[in-house]
Amino acid sequence: MDIINIMKKISLFLSLLMITVACGGSETSQESVTNVEETITTIQQETSENNVQSSEKNDSGSQNQDSVNLNYLPDVKEFINNKSDRFIVDFEDIVAAHPYVGSRSPRPHNDLQVYFSNSDSRWVNATKPSDYPPIYAVADGVIQMASGNSSLYNVVDHSDSNPPWWHSAYLFKLQFAQNNGNIVSFLYQMEGYVIKEDRNFFADYLLVEDGQSVKKGDILGYMYVPGFEEMAGSMQGSSHIAFGIMEKVGPQEEQEKVPSMFTNEIIDEFSNLARNPSEGWESKSYGNDWSRGRGLPNLIGWMIGPEEHMFGGKHLDAVYYGDDRDANLDSDKVIESTKLGFQTDTYIYNSHGKGDAELTMTFPQNEKIDFIILTNGAPVTMKFIFKQENGDERESKFMDKKKGQGHQFQYYQSFGFNKNTTLVIEDPEEWGWSVAFVPEGTSALIPGESRDVQPYCPPGCPPSPNPYKLNQGDK
Repeated sequence: MDIINIMKKISLFLSLLMITVACGGSETSQESVTNVEETITTIQQETSENNVQSSEKNDSGSQNQDSVNLNYLPDVKEFINNKSDRFIVDFEDIVAAHPYVGSRSPRPHNDLQVYFSNSDSRWVNATKPSDYPPIYAVADGVIQMASGNSSLYNVVDHSDSNPPWWHSAYLFKLQFAQNNGNIVSFLYQMEGYVIKEDRNFFADYLLVEDGQSVKKGDILGYMYVPGFEEMAGSMQGSSHIAFGIMEKVGPQEEQEKVPSMFTNEIIDEFSNLARNPSEGWESKSYGNDWSRGRGLPNLIGWMIGPEEHMFGGKHLDAVYYGDDRDANLDSDKVIESTKLGFQTDTYIYNSHGKGDAELTMTFPQNEKIDFIILTNGAPVTMKFIFKQENGDERESKFMDKKKGQGHQFQYYQSFGFNKNTTLVIEDPEEWGWSVAFVPEGTSALIPGESRDVQPYCPPGCPPSPNPYKLNQGDK
């Protein structure tokens, strides 16, 4: 008798304190990323204040028990040699991705994401939930929904933005394994970057209920993808699914982990989309969070700590196989200087590398220059040293990024340079950099600047239903 048939014969009662892995905002706009601790607090407050009303789907009476019977969940290490060949969505339905960016990276992010086009005719012309991208079970397991209607209506806020704003999402977990007595779940969080004031809007986009047994490949629901005119947030926000592994390590604590459970074929296809979005970096669906995977080699996780390894082990720079072979993989993030966005094959100067460098450049006299500087991590400083005709030198520091800042993209236009100029780069942790200089007016496609439709919020957001983080009282 397989695991699912066994599960169907026992009484499964589940309780959940669902942990939201929030979407990432633009690094340049400094939008907040909802972290695990904040989400726990929010859900506790929502529950205690009865701020979120229960929906019929989640009022099944199954919210008051602890978990599935661990005896019927496989050990997580079984997935080392038995990889899943079913990804969360069909690759033909997504346009970009980013891997798990771990705690040892310049700017960690505790989930993975796949992105959807807001101009795809399939979604623009959709009339019912099943017209939208299907979402699949990546393994056999049991569905765990958030208490009340938090699964159907979850608030993702950006309280640090000015003005603050929010959007609505829906989510669930798939309990599929155990590790030393801890339940291991796969988290799905669907974030269209929309504001739906109807708390039951997403109910029809989920096909599963709390405690339901499912098999690998089952369709669990559909991803709601809005058109541009319906999107909320910043110009850099992108419709996406955030996902990852959550291991329960305490009554109200879960540890995020890299989902090293997929076949190499899936990781290869996922990684290719992370490096090369199918609509290009100029896509109007682009958001700056896409950039987390830009320039990385084939992998599912980057610069993780030991606590983030799905199967346990030492910290790793690159996660692909999920075993000791990963220690020998190349982890360098490389973005070639010819792929920064300039639409030309002719450069005055271009280079990319890592670590400290002094780049000596010769510029045409009396000509204006456009240039792009990209860094993959911090700390990093950059300065120009201009050599005068009389031999004197003049310095001009134009970049000083502190530790903790990640991918940085800066585009400069109409600058004048001395004929002999040196660019001095200090990159002590060797995260990597890329530079390109071209004549003024050279056509450029700048990621994140291609949209011609401004999201309606902010300003103008309706009152947030999550006042605890936005400090809006009981509105």
